[in-house]
Amino acid sequence: MVIGKKTKNIIFFYIIAIMIFTVSALAIKNLDLTNYPKPFVSKDILNSIIIVGENAKTGDMIGAINIATSLGPPFESGVIVLDTEIDNIKEQNIIIVGGPCVNTVAAEIMDYPAKCDQDFEPGKAKIKLFDTGSNVALLVAGYSVYDTTMACRILANYGDYGLAGSELEVAGSVLDDFIIKNVE
Repeated sequence: MVIGKKTKNIIFFYIIAIMIFTVSALAIKNLDLTNYPKPFVSKDILNSIIIVGENAKTGDMIGAINIATSLGPPFESGVIVLDTEIDNIKEQNIIIVGGPCVNTVAAEIMDYPAKCDQDFEPGKAKIKLFDTGSNVALLVAGYSVYDTTMACRILANYGDYGLAGSELEVAGSVLDDFIIKNVE
């Protein structure tokens, strides 16, 4: 069977289109904090929820409120929910405040570590993106509530920091300047 020039051109066009679509899809899903608050905010509207552990300390809730208010209006009820209210962490974009010791959603996204604080050090916190399929999760957690609050403060003031990469380690204290480094 002989394929005509026009058919070859059409096949070539479709192959190029598929390649461009595939590369674009991979670039869109690139997990990077450079464009934060995207994908948690789209067209200036919050399109995610913030999850706090039911047994978390007050500082985690304050950190969640600070993040929510920094993402702009409208700050509606239902934006911040408890971990016990979540059935499926892959259903939407989520910001998880607090580590696996106090937040069951954090434990799930971190594959239920044997010791809940094994990936954390005193005086340090993590800001880490996770791919959940068609959505993204952002973990904001530290060894203690003070460390988590420190990381929440950085996200709440994201314009003041050059956030980049998919995972950041934050060191310092709530009252001092922070040291932020990429973990990649």
